[in-house]
Amino acid sequence: MSGTVPALFDNGAKREWLTARELADLKLPGLPQSDRKSVIRFIDRHDWQSTSLARKRSGRGGGWEYHIDLLPEVARKALEARFNIERLNADVPVVQEKTPKPTKVTLADADGAQRRAAEARKQILQMVEQLVMRGMAYDKAVCGLTAKVKVLLSQEVLTPDEEQLLKLVRTAKDKGTGISRRAIYNWRKAFKESGFAGLIPGKRKQDALNASRYEWAPGFLKFYADPRKPTVALALDQYRASLEDPAQAPSYDQVKRYLTKLKKADPIAAYKGREGLLALKARKVYVSRSTEGLEPTDIYTGDGKTFDAFVGHPFSGNPIRPEITSILDIVTRKCVGYSIGLNEKAYDVSEGLRNASMANGVPAVFYVDNGKGYKNLLLDESAVGMLSRLGTHKEHSIAYNSQARGIIERFNGSVYTRLAKTLPSYTGRDLDREAALKLHKKIKNDLKETGASELLISWDQFLKVFDGALQYYNDRPHSALPQVRGSITGNTRHMSPNEYWAQFEAHGFKAVTLSREDSDDLSRPAVRRKVSRGLVTIEKNRYFALELERYDRREVMVCYDMLDASQVWVRELDFVEGAETPGALICTAKFEGNSQAYFPKPVIESAREKKAKTAARRLEDKLRRVEQEQRPGYLLEHSGEQPMEVFASAPGFEERTGDDLVSVVMQPSESSANVVHMAEPIEVQEPKPQPTTKSGRPVFKSKEELAVWVLDNPEKMTDLDKKILSDCVTNRTYLDLFEALGIDTESLRTLLRAAA
Repeated sequence: MSGTVPALFDNGAKREWLTARELADLKLPGLPQSDRKSVIRFIDRHDWQSTSLARKRSGRGGGWEYHIDLLPEVARKALEARFNIERLNADVPVVQEKTPKPTKVTLADADGAQRRAAEARKQILQMVEQLVMRGMAYDKAVCGLTAKVKVLLSQEVLTPDEEQLLKLVRTAKDKGTGISRRAIYNWRKAFKESGFAGLIPGKRKQDALNASRYEWAPGFLKFYADPRKPTVALALDQYRASLEDPAQAPSYDQVKRYLTKLKKADPIAAYKGREGLLALKARKVYVSRSTEGLEPTDIYTGDGKTFDAFVGHPFSGNPIRPEITSILDIVTRKCVGYSIGLNEKAYDVSEGLRNASMANGVPAVFYVDNGKGYKNLLLDESAVGMLSRLGTHKEHSIAYNSQARGIIERFNGSVYTRLAKTLPSYTGRDLDREAALKLHKKIKNDLKETGASELLISWDQFLKVFDGALQYYNDRPHSALPQVRGSITGNTRHMSPNEYWAQFEAHGFKAVTLSREDSDDLSRPAVRRKVSRGLVTIEKNRYFALELERYDRREVMVCYDMLDASQVWVRELDFVEGAETPGALICTAKFEGNSQAYFPKPVIESAREKKAKTAARRLEDKLRRVEQEQRPGYLLEHSGEQPMEVFASAPGFEERTGDDLVSVVMQPSESSANVVHMAEPIEVQEPKPQPTTKSGRPVFKSKEELAVWVLDNPEKMTDLDKKILSDCVTNRTYLDLFEALGIDTESLRTLLRAAA
């Protein structure tokens, strides 16, 4: 194809890369014009292939292509003239180049990278001007600078000045590493026309995530946007299997590039479906709420937290995780009140709010979540609800928006989780799985053997360390509070919640608190009840007062104490502007004995008793079934043909015959109906000395005798003794019996624990 002039335009766009053959066919001045080999020798002498302006040719045939900026100056001018002539003769419309032209950016809109590029370009222009001032022609100065840059790009060892020059060129160029003569002239022209703003490079168009280019994206995302979080490869395989023609599916690399662009353009869309609402909200921007202009008690917030460690139950000693309800003041971050309960969440919230109102002040707004503990009649009832009687307005946070209550969330983690990790019974989610299994097994075995565990702190100990943790928090500097200068060190530090609260009080703030009478009258839980013959009823407890006789068959408001059922407070229900409100105090009604219980029972105790009775009934039924399965002969009639066997597994009870059998008297656990009566009456004999076994151990009539003997002879205790007594110290009935008989149960526990 030698001798044929190559096309200078490709689809209307000017060609910038030419092969050695095409350069030879163009016969440009400044280049060898004989043949292709001569041009190749010229290229080798000038080492074009070592620069970034030479590349391997794509497609069939291979070879190299060279950018037109490598041509000598005379050759470039001649080639530019041919471009213009061919465009006019062919009348080819000029189309946009593949690389979009930078858009013009004003100085105000320029970002940091664009400003640095403009400054680098200005420095390069100043370097050229310095060469011109030394007597060098402008074009020669430009060509010398570009040639120097090309040489430096091919060198491995550079001086600091040379490295600085290349760094300056890379910053000035919008794309690529080298610099061309044409670029410097364009910068010079732009600087003359627009000053420094003319040197600011435009931003290139981002690769648009349009539907025409990624038609497969919606179908792929149906498999990728799954909460099970499938990998890209799995989702792509599932998408490919759903297509009629799997060849239409994109490649793995195409999908990865698409997801990378999608995460940059719209992170929410990239993770939608793979994450829930709460996780997606954490990726969105947020608004930080300011407490400027607020005072203490303006806003309280509350939240519940299950303690991350086991403690001993206050009644049974079994391991439990208490439910803690904390009340915080938004402005000062102070913990103003709390309550600790077992299961009664509605009561816990009302009790925590009551404590906070008494100790630190009544809140104007109570800001809480949407849990059931904050949506109940104890708080919300228009007439008898605690909030209406306190004059407090309640606000709920938006669902799935726990970030809005970040103050209380942070408090729970920094105080309660910190406290739980100091206890040996910590069982949080981050505890090692193996350590958690050992912890549960250790506590279970200790309770089974001795009825107590050294890993469990008692309820009283827990209350002490809990109160100490809250005091430490209120006295510790808080990063969200203003800074002050320390009086001792002189260094600045943040104020503590107590200090910030005291600062408000020093400037005249005074909280509206509740007195003890106000607490009894206003803050206790209340219910509507109808008076019947001077009586009101709460949880099967009936309360009587003569003052209630004139309110017969009328509704009143009854306030009660959850822990003291000896009396209730009865108030009228008035209407103010069409709304029911608490009225005047009628009386204090005392517990009346005409109720189902012999003694008054508080609300919580009644609920606990009901739950305990139900659980006991289930255990009795289960025990009865087990006994019937393991002792089928118990219900058979005695025939007299088989001798009766004596239970001999307990220590001291061995099989005997004759008169010895009569002397062994066991405490019956069944009723008299199950006692086998002998045909002949047994003569009353003189009491005999306590029988002993072959090993010299006494024969015990009961477990109480065994316990007393083991305490006196601990060195003779056997494994079977240990098992029987371990069951006794974990049984409340036997513990009460031991204590009634004066047996030292603590010493017995210590002895069993030492023998474990």
